[in-house]
Amino acid sequence: MQIVEIAEPGSGAPEEEVIVGIDFGTTNSLIAISQQGQVKVIKLSNEKDFCPSIISWSDSKISVGEVVFDNSFFSIKRYLAKSSQDISGSSFLSKQSPLINLNEQDPKVNFRGKNTSLTELSAEIFKYLVHSAEKSLGCDVKNAVISVPAHFDDNERGQVMLAAKVAGLQVKRLIAEPTAAAYAYGLNRQKEGSYLVYDFGGGTFDVSVLNMSLGVLQVVSTDGDNMLGGDDIDLLIANYISSKYGVEYNRDLLLISKSIKEEMSQNITVHKTYQNIKINISRKEFDDIIKDTIVKTIKIASNALEEAGEISLDGIILVGGSTRIPLISQMLKSEFDVEILSDLDPDKIVAMGAAMQAENLATKSSSLLIDVVPLSLGIELYGGIVEKIILRNTPIPFSITKEFTTHVDNQTGIKLHIIQGERESVLDCRSLAHFELKGILPQKAGKARIEVTFSIDTDAILSVSARDAGTGLLKEVAIKPSYGITEDDIVADLKSAYENAQNDHEHRLLLEARVQAKGLIEGVIAAIKETPDVLNEEEKKSIEESIKALESILGGDNRDRIIVSMDKLNKHASSFIQKHLDQGAKEHLKGRNINEVKLK
Repeated sequence: MQIVEIAEPGSGAPEEEVIVGIDFGTTNSLIAISQQGQVKVIKLSNEKDFCPSIISWSDSKISVGEVVFDNSFFSIKRYLAKSSQDISGSSFLSKQSPLINLNEQDPKVNFRGKNTSLTELSAEIFKYLVHSAEKSLGCDVKNAVISVPAHFDDNERGQVMLAAKVAGLQVKRLIAEPTAAAYAYGLNRQKEGSYLVYDFGGGTFDVSVLNMSLGVLQVVSTDGDNMLGGDDIDLLIANYISSKYGVEYNRDLLLISKSIKEEMSQNITVHKTYQNIKINISRKEFDDIIKDTIVKTIKIASNALEEAGEISLDGIILVGGSTRIPLISQMLKSEFDVEILSDLDPDKIVAMGAAMQAENLATKSSSLLIDVVPLSLGIELYGGIVEKIILRNTPIPFSITKEFTTHVDNQTGIKLHIIQGERESVLDCRSLAHFELKGILPQKAGKARIEVTFSIDTDAILSVSARDAGTGLLKEVAIKPSYGITEDDIVADLKSAYENAQNDHEHRLLLEARVQAKGLIEGVIAAIKETPDVLNEEEKKSIEESIKALESILGGDNRDRIIVSMDKLNKHASSFIQKHLDQGAKEHLKGRNINEVKLK
């Protein structure tokens, strides 16, 4: 088991420093504090211990947690790091598009007469939580541990940190939501063993498999879907009602659908009145509406358990308000036949775990928290091939350096394309960032040594640097939101990787053969230009014909033909290459004393 220090010597907060835990949720947000192992979810200004993640505004004021229908923004966390294209292309996200200016790549909200980013608007929720906590605790609150979905990428995590910073908070640590929940169970309930955390929130679904022992929590595998949550169940119910009762879909109907979902956690039948129409939804109707969605989450959970390897599951921890739906517990019990744990409030457990981690940092506790990378990270190689640098489910923090080289002679720069995903081709993976290392010492192709370092910190934030070993030149990447890139469903991403593993492997071999063939052609042509005199007409004609034959099939999909054609070119050029090398050695030694020649 890999052990990772949570607090390094000297890096912890002073004992008097207050660090809170915040669950920035899609539906509701909470703030909590842990002192001497006792966790308290802080009462807010609304006299509740949670705040609906709704931001409303008028000409004169802004309010958090209240609904003003003309200017109310719901589920803002789902919109972070999304482009205008992402929003307009999503059936759920586009429901609020009238409030957003989608004319530019970076979506804005007209807030108090000015265009405001969704990240800045999110900061209002953090401000509200902090203000409430300061009133309750009687002291300043400047530091926090904040939970995020396990499958939030660097861009989304960065936007959460930026929103907190705008609100005046220093983020001591980002913690994955299912990890926070398991942390609360592991320390609060003194649980030991292997557990699956089923986290069905308002806007995201995450599942993690963890090993827990006293003081140590290790994430073994994680899976999920960043665009699947309770909001989607609300939408399904709204569409069902609209179709069955012939009523118009609008935000009022969506809110009624949400209340139906919540009441179905306890009732057999729910009755509502909408536009003077009586709506009756039975438990069977409700289960039929949502069953396909729950089946999808069960499949994701099964994938995570399979990724974890030989693990005997001791129980399933339920997280998120949507897990109160009876069908979820029933299907989980039927599928996995283990204890279902829900004795800690699934709406509060993430905030509790974040607060306990905050106390851990503040007091330099000896307890350990080991998280993992949710998806593989790598770079694009010549030919569109993916080179994975950090593999999926690698424990974090983690850093690794790999050496790469140039492809052509006298290359003075190298472009790096950072990608995320499980496929072998760049086209099938998610683009994260591009950057360029310039000023490389001009050399023959393959001579330069470029050291590329991938580092992931405890917040799962990626940084990448490239260093020319010859000159010492260093360049680091700043990963920014990648607008215009579709956010692929994480489950579909992994499923696609599994289903296409054999094809991907064969395609990679084909791409590698093409790269080798191009390199061979370029090398032979360069040698001919350097020593044309050693080549007779018959050899020249034979080599040129072999090059043309190889070039003619490079665009095809027959790897074996490419390899056979390369072998022919090598055979026809072998005599010339030997003469070329001999001529080069002769020129190198010409006019020099044997004692002047240094053997290398």
